Amino acid sequence: MRTITPGYAIGAGCFLLLAGFRLTEGRWVWALVFALAAACQVYLGLRAAPATPAREAPAHTERELRTWRALALSSCALTAALLFLQPVLSPVAAGAGVYCLWRIGRRRPA
Repeated sequence: MRTITPGYAIGAGCFLLLAGFRLTEGRWVWALVFALAAACQVYLGLRAAPATPAREAPAHTERELRTWRALALSSCALTAALLFLQPVLSPVAAGAGVYCLWRIGRRRPA
């Protein structure tokens, strides 16, 4: 049985949060767009999940670690910018940054 990968689950949650914000503002068209984006994230997350866990090559692990570091750094910068521009959305970016940092901790090479 396939489960959704964590990154796609976080993305779907963020899109659902945006849909809720737009719905409370009375912008139902944008709420629908973000809800559809969340559904796409769930679909893609189910398709991207491996059927069986595979052992990763060290080069792939290092490249993935660099990617998570870049995502964590950009999430921190986005959180700081959103604090001034759209304070309601800053917890979403902060949550994404915390998730990236958690992934960095899990992906450290042994």
